Amino acid sequence: MDAVRVERSQDLLVQTAAVVAAQHEFAARLRRRIMPDPLTGLPVRSLLVERLELSLAAAGPDTGRLAVVCCDVDGIAALDHAHGPTVADSARTEAAGRLVSAVRQGDLVARIGTQTFVLLCPGITAVDDAGSIAARVATAFDAPLRPSPDVVAPVRISVGIALSGRDSTPETLLAAADRAMAGVRLERHGAGRQA
Repeated sequence: MDAVRVERSQDLLVQTAAVVAAQHEFAARLRRRIMPDPLTGLPVRSLLVERLELSLAAAGPDTGRLAVVCCDVDGIAALDHAHGPTVADSARTEAAGRLVSAVRQGDLVARIGTQTFVLLCPGITAVDDAGSIAARVATAFDAPLRPSPDVVAPVRISVGIALSGRDSTPETLLAAADRAMAGVRLERHGAGRQA
């Protein structure tokens, strides 16, 4: 009889340990999902996707459409090669600040790559609204970045826009904005080769 009790106690301890381990793993995964980008303090891709899902669910005739604006800051990789990662990281942080200053209140700026940022802009009632946001973003990068006192870094920003539709998902919007941004980069680089 005592052997049966000991065995049951051991089973209970093993089960409890498994539950505790699973809870710790879940908490660690949750922390990784909600932690902002350590360099810029901006939301990361998982938080962006979560906000996109919520915004798409709330979008409608009364609230307007969503614009997803994908931005790639060209020139930061060259800073990394020429001046090192500290200067490049300062440039990324400055770029993030300019993007946050360029958007409207209620818009979200997220960093999803080394030099790629995504803006989530709800309440778009006309295509021109998204275009004006993209124009403000482009204007924010007219002046060169100054990632350190002795480095002046002219950069270019490629901006691609996708507007939500009836069947939009976070993935389709992000992919469409990325394709639009890649098209802008390709067109600009192609124009640069012809000049």
